Amino acid sequence: MKRVFGILAVVAVLALTLVALGQRYPVRPITLIVPWSPGGSTDLTARSLAPVLGNILGQPVQVVNRTGGGGAIGHAAIAQGDPSGYTIGIITLEVVLPAWVNQTKINADAFTPIALLVLNPVAIVVRKDAPWKTAQEFIADIKANPGKYKASGTARAGSYDYARLGFLKKLGLKDAALPWVPAQGAAAALQELISGGINVAFVSIGEASALVKAGEARYLAFMTDRRFPAFPDVPTLKELGVDWTFASFLMAAAPKHTLPSVARQLDQAFAKAVQDPEFVRFMNNANLVINHLNFDQTKAFLAERNRAMAELADELK
Repeated sequence: MKRVFGILAVVAVLALTLVALGQRYPVRPITLIVPWSPGGSTDLTARSLAPVLGNILGQPVQVVNRTGGGGAIGHAAIAQGDPSGYTIGIITLEVVLPAWVNQTKINADAFTPIALLVLNPVAIVVRKDAPWKTAQEFIADIKANPGKYKASGTARAGSYDYARLGFLKKLGLKDAALPWVPAQGAAAALQELISGGINVAFVSIGEASALVKAGEARYLAFMTDRRFPAFPDVPTLKELGVDWTFASFLMAAAPKHTLPSVARQLDQAFAKAVQDPEFVRFMNNANLVINHLNFDQTKAFLAERNRAMAELADELK
């Protein structure tokens, strides 16, 4: 009996300690995991946000890139982290893409969604010396020469691959008409584009903007409902008669069983951080679109994206 009471006492102390830690959170540095390579939109957003978030929380926020497996390694590291709030990360659209989930066994249920941060409209990007001056020329060429050109942007069955598949389907073309070369994120894919390893990249508008501004690459079209203010001369696919739009997302998240009190503190911290003038200036200059939603809104958004991507996957079969 004494042993039972002793065990119960230890459990009670541990429970009270966890509650206290939740109330005092954070008391040590926080790791912010990025599942994609340096230089992409996830990495740029995280590194710009980390110092602001650290100032708000009163503890350093260290960004760690955990790349590999088409985003699986980093997403797993977030999902399997200690739910005390000291391991958080930025998850992407992949967690609701059925083919990616089937390959990795990681889905939206593995996380506590904290805050939507960014929506990333997708662009079709080519090198400065590409043979196509317009999207119409590109479309005509891949129709006339299916399989001749290669594309990339992220992992196979990842978000930008879905952008490509939907684009091809709207053109009445099969997957093989524009073969996909897997990459560990947009930055790696854009390096392949510039070096000549691929012919076209499907990445976010912001991820390619530095290369475009430097004259190393060109946008052919955007997968948006309307023209993007920073690049008003670039047409949308809809304008060209291709009824297709697509955007990825960046979402702050923690492991599934993170304490509710900690999740709420993080929610409040991110809400303040995304309004920081320096962060807003950086994101605007990088052409990355801030779309903040709070904890409850983000949970609903993720559930809606899960449903929408399942329907899209069925349509693309």
